Amino acid sequence: MSAESINVLLVEDDDLYAQILRGALGKSTPKVIVERRRTLADAAALVVTTRFDAVLLDLNLPDSSGLETIGRMLGAAPGIPIVVLTASAESDLALTAVQHGAQDYLVKSETDGKYLSRALRYAIERASFQTELIRREQQFRALIESAHDIVVLLGLDGSIRYQSPATERVLGYSPDELVGTSVLAIVHPDDRERAAGILSEWPQEELVPEPLAPFRVRHKDGSWRVMEAVGRSAEADPQQGMIVNARDITDRVRAQEKLLETEAKLRQAHKMEAVGRLAGGIAHDFNNVLTAIYGYADLLLEEFVAGDPRRNDVEEIRRMAERAATLTRQLLAFSRQQMLQPQVLDLNVVIDEVQRMLGRMIGTDIELLFEPSPDLWPVRADRGQIEQVLMNLGGNARDAMPEGGSLTIRTQNRVVAAAHSGALDGLPAGSYVVMSVTDTGIGMPEHVRRHIFEPFFTTKAQGEGTGLGLATIYGIVKQSGGGISVESEENRGPTFSIYLPPLCFTMP
Repeated sequence: MSAESINVLLVEDDDLYAQILRGALGKSTPKVIVERRRTLADAAALVVTTRFDAVLLDLNLPDSSGLETIGRMLGAAPGIPIVVLTASAESDLALTAVQHGAQDYLVKSETDGKYLSRALRYAIERASFQTELIRREQQFRALIESAHDIVVLLGLDGSIRYQSPATERVLGYSPDELVGTSVLAIVHPDDRERAAGILSEWPQEELVPEPLAPFRVRHKDGSWRVMEAVGRSAEADPQQGMIVNARDITDRVRAQEKLLETEAKLRQAHKMEAVGRLAGGIAHDFNNVLTAIYGYADLLLEEFVAGDPRRNDVEEIRRMAERAATLTRQLLAFSRQQMLQPQVLDLNVVIDEVQRMLGRMIGTDIELLFEPSPDLWPVRADRGQIEQVLMNLGGNARDAMPEGGSLTIRTQNRVVAAAHSGALDGLPAGSYVVMSVTDTGIGMPEHVRRHIFEPFFTTKAQGEGTGLGLATIYGIVKQSGGGISVESEENRGPTFSIYLPPLCFTMP
């Protein structure tokens, strides 16, 4: 349809009426150009090759009658505006024709040109509007159905009225599977109260423009996905419900957690390195002082004969100096500056031979178990230092089990993948011999576990420990080219795992 004219196909077998209609429409503004066909077959063939703005259709034609007529015409030219011609304004057939796709109907007795022209224009405009609605609906549906984000229509009570196909891709539920159920049913129990609070406040809030705090939502397979969502009113009236756009951010959250964990480990490694340098420097300087104390104590002992009460005091001074020397050796072990005497070792043999001494230290209330792995790879390490590691861990286990329990030592060969090497304080991926020590003690919370390898950190009462035992183990293992990890939580005994490079992978 142009501003100057309307092209209309008239399908009418009554010659007289067709002539009257042509005359009436010819006088209208804008001009109506009429093309006529007497049969439906001829009209259907014409609309395939020629474009018309509208069709004036008599339902009773020589080759068709009733609703079949309008159906066949719409089949030949889908979407074309059809105005049905009827003999009576109260014709039930005309009304039914409108319900089956006609835009309007006209009574044949009405021959006013302006009225006819206006009816045609309205029919054309309504058809155009309907076509645009269909196009927009198809476009909107295509956007929704191909979108990666989930789109959900919720009632005020949280019931799901609609969910987009993305729900199946993200959460595993088919598009109709959750319709009619409450969205709260798939929200994590720890997040459900917060989600219910948002829903209860929704009628008073017209829009939620910023993403809500993430929610955990249950996947169909039982796992939990982290979702970020925004919402808005479904219509102008918030009482009509809300549209929620939700995005799966599980991978992003896990990546952020991994980054924070890596940053924390890097800070801890730098901290341990700095503390190690400080401890080593202090230990060396303190050893110089102790050397002088030893020397003067020995000179005094030569001057006091046996039985002299002053000799006992000097001997006590020397014993305290020896205790201080032990502390400096532990500090040197932590700072990886002590002298090692590495040799080829079978850890199974070392552990087996130290069992008796270890058993006497931990007492009869604690059961000592050893689970050696056959065909264990040999390692190159200082035997005395490995024994010290076992004794230190055994002593800690004894203190953690005052009412008895069990201490289990295991050995095994293990290959550490690159993805897991970060959990071992930067230990390179590769093959390792692992010695793990597990007790059934009280365990330790996370805030304690983060600091256990730091020198002078202890949870024992003042005077009951120096806080150097685990720091010494850390230094020994690191100086031996290995790594150490600990798994523990409150009310669950810890497992310390010592990773040492096997001899076949050790650089000469």
